[in-house]
Amino acid sequence: MRLPAALLLTLCLAAPARAFFFGGGTDKKAGAVLENMRSAFETGNCVSVLKLSASFLGEKPPAGMREEAYGYMGRCYEAVGSADKAIGLYKLSLELYPDNVLFAYRLALIYNQSGFPELAIPLFLKVLFVKTDDIEANLGLARAYSRLGFLSKAKELYSRSVILQDFMDASSLEEDARCMLRKRDWAEALFIAGKGAQAAPRSAVWHLVEARTMAGQGKYAQALPFIEAAIRLQSSRQLRLERALYLLMGGLPRRAIEAADAELSADVKDPLASIIKGMALYSLGNKKEAEPYLYAAHSGGPFTAKIAASLLGAVPEKTTDSCKK
Repeated sequence: MRLPAALLLTLCLAAPARAFFFGGGTDKKAGAVLENMRSAFETGNCVSVLKLSASFLGEKPPAGMREEAYGYMGRCYEAVGSADKAIGLYKLSLELYPDNVLFAYRLALIYNQSGFPELAIPLFLKVLFVKTDDIEANLGLARAYSRLGFLSKAKELYSRSVILQDFMDASSLEEDARCMLRKRDWAEALFIAGKGAQAAPRSAVWHLVEARTMAGQGKYAQALPFIEAAIRLQSSRQLRLERALYLLMGGLPRRAIEAADAELSADVKDPLASIIKGMALYSLGNKKEAEPYLYAAHSGGPFTAKIAASLLGAVPEKTTDSCKK
């Protein structure tokens, strides 16, 4: 497997110069094996790197050589899916070589990806103490804070990372914008969406962010042009149903019914389309006509089921023949 150039570059992240040279040149055999490991890593051959590591460590190489080798081995454990071995190696490496922030950085990435952002945060902070303008470390720390709900701290880190990238990386801008929606920081979300539209003008994401910014403020009518622009660029059932919901919440129940019907014609059991049509009919005073759609929505997920149950409680139950006087 060939590693991308960007991954090779991370091996050198703020690492001391001694980490990539033989420790005094006294152990020629270990040095020769290390050279083979280096060559294998540079060509993306992680299987060879890990095979060579056993014979390398068997030579009891000096600390400087081990530091370099641990960098190759850790990245290769990650590449072959052995996250537990990578974690163990990085922890050991951090104890032995606390000044080499490569190990802190790689361990932080694994913790973030594995759902342990609280463990990633001090490691990213260690990296940023040495290299404050490292884009990936700033992004990693922003993600960790965001996952833990510390959205103000996440905003600061996302802002720094997108500025360092001169607002040119669309994926980072999208992360930032979605975080700002969660934070309900509408002005910042719109600002980032504007920058994103410059970086990736054919992406529907920015119009969707604008729509949700309006909807988040209860401005459903103003959200409609943005969600429609997003649909023109990337039509999907989810976006069309979101538009139907905006129509309903914006006081346009008949148009909401039309939009819901279009989706129900493709999937008559769709709970979100059913709840939208049921609520629209209910708002028009057609409670009996709304009832079957509300019952259909009641079997959906928690969101539709809760709303359906609430409205059904206000609809008189059907009277059976056995109950007639």
